[in-house]
Amino acid sequence: MIKVFIPSDSGFKFFEPECRALYQRLQGKICDSNSFDFIRDNTFFYLFTDDDLLIGAIYYFVDSDGKLFLNGFAKRKMFEQKLRCLKLSTQWFDCDIYAQAQNRASALCLIKCGFKRCRGDIFCLLKK
Repeated sequence: MIKVFIPSDSGFKFFEPECRALYQRLQGKICDSNSFDFIRDNTFFYLFTDDDLLIGAIYYFVDSDGKLFLNGFAKRKMFEQKLRCLKLSTQWFDCDIYAQAQNRASALCLIKCGFKRCRGDIFCLLKK
């Protein structure tokens, strides 16, 4: 069963070291130069688990143009769980959501969750 933790949840602390290590290992692939502490403290940060195993995290932030963007990172070989987490998290926001796909796998995940290519590697989930 998928569980979601935010940084203020007591259960978050149990998974935080593993999540931090995963972020640091994948940071170059998700094109985010910010530290784990920065994204945890300055975004809408959600950590996802499945049967007490870390899947990864999705975080939302507002860019300089006022658009809500998402980014995330997850363990390999958990595609179905990633899809469920992404679909679930997009339901929490009642506005358009944007994402930049850094690779083919992330583009596929976005498309399977209803995102459309807006331009180049930018995808959008239009809700208005």
